[in-house]
Amino acid sequence: MLAVDRGLAVLCVSVFLGLTALAGRFRFPRVSAVATSAIVVGLVTARISYVAAHWTSYADAPLSILAVWQGGFAPAPGLIAAAGTLAFRLGRTRALAIGWGALAIAGGLWFTLQALIPPVTYGPFPYHLALTTPSGAPLPLDRFRGRPFVINLWATWCGPCRRELPMLDAAASRYQEVPILLADQGEAPAIVKGFLSREGIGASNVALDPARELSQAFEVAGYPATAFVAADGTIVQLQLGELSRAALADGIDMARKHR
Repeated sequence: MLAVDRGLAVLCVSVFLGLTALAGRFRFPRVSAVATSAIVVGLVTARISYVAAHWTSYADAPLSILAVWQGGFAPAPGLIAAAGTLAFRLGRTRALAIGWGALAIAGGLWFTLQALIPPVTYGPFPYHLALTTPSGAPLPLDRFRGRPFVINLWATWCGPCRRELPMLDAAASRYQEVPILLADQGEAPAIVKGFLSREGIGASNVALDPARELSQAFEVAGYPATAFVAADGTIVQLQLGELSRAALADGIDMARKHR
């Protein structure tokens, strides 16, 4: 699954490369030649800026900075760095004006689409659903009513789920005031318990949803998916795809502050 912001980023990068390729084909080959380097510098700068702003989330696991597939880019610094790269490589020429124009169109498209896409409303959380613990004991979701919490939908066969589970399990111990529940979707207890034992994941933070009722309630067809729920039961964010430490911290903060 590809999150909306990452999909928009891919679209805008493609627009920029397409415009510069068009310019290179007809009259300004230098623009096309430096476009890729501008994109690379812009993406690296955007990533560094995001990590710097969320350093407390990355400090405990610095190697997670390299997990760029989880998202986490600051667009404004990235655009500025890309523009600077074009200026450095092209100098004060007409080609620079063409390059900046293509970058302005792509950047403007990003901010316009971000503004035009309406905020998603996920509705109230389905507290009436009852899950079970890996040992088979009832685990009613109503126990979380009146407090913010996080619920992650996962499965043992899902590669991104397996990558993020250790981080989520560790975070469940760190964020004591905001419970994090890891709800396996549709698998037998023996499969889940064997996986938890092999991977060293704490069973106390895990629930089983054998009928995948949460998947149906959230209308998700793939995993992982993570819902951040405010104290009043509002789902303030539903993150599709693998979750970074910074995104987890931001989502928890959003759930805490929701009124």
